[in-house]
Amino acid sequence: MAKQPIVYETTHRVAFSELDPFQHLSTGNYARYFTDHRMEALAKYAGWDLPTLDTLGFMTWIRRMEISFRRPVNADQEITITSFVREFHGPDAIIECTMADAAGTTVATCLMIVAHVDATTRRATDWPDDLRAIFFEAGH
Repeated sequence: MAKQPIVYETTHRVAFSELDPFQHLSTGNYARYFTDHRMEALAKYAGWDLPTLDTLGFMTWIRRMEISFRRPVNADQEITITSFVREFHGPDAIIECTMADAAGTTVATCLMIVAHVDATTRRATDWPDDLRAIFFEAGH
C-alpha cells in the first residue's frame, strides 16, 4: 500500500509591496511564497524551526522550482498554500505545491525539487529513511 503524504498548509495575505503595476502579485513573489510556505510548514509540522535547523547535521537546498501561473493574485487577497512530498529520488525530494484563493480555486502550482545536503561535506546525499518517514502518515 502506498504511503499517504502529510499535506502542509499555510495561509497568507498579499501585501501592497508585492504587487506589480497592474496590482497583481509580481512574478518573483510566487517563488518567495512557495519557499516561505515550506519553511513555515516545516517549523509547524516537523519542528524544524531556524534554531533547530542549525542542529540537524544537514541542510536542504531548493534545486529547482517550476511554477505554473493559472490566475492572477490581487492586492490584499488571502491565499492558502498546500504542499506534500510526492516521492524521493536519491538526494531529491519531489514536492508538489498548490496556491489557492479563498474560494479554493487554484491560482498557481509549483513543483519543487529539494536536495538533502550533508552539513559537513556540503554535498547532496540520499535522504535518510528516518527523515523520509516524517513526511508520510504513520502506519500507511
